Amino acid sequence: MTNREQLIQELEQAPDDLVQVVLDFLHRVKAIRKNHPLAKFAGILSDSEAEDLQRTIVAECRQVDLNEW
Repeated sequence: MTNREQLIQELEQAPDDLVQVVLDFLHRVKAIRKNHPLAKFAGILSDSEAEDLQRTIVAECRQVDLNEW
């Protein structure tokens, strides 16, 4: 099941007030994405590429060597 299909399934079962909240949020995000300078980079990585990047950041970039100085 794709994310879109899962979202639609969840929304079909959600109460109307929650559907309105989600819709309002979607409209705000869409408005921001159009004008944000980094918007052109959104979605350029596949899920597996993004997971690999996250693992690399956690493993290598968040390490502090207190004796480095």
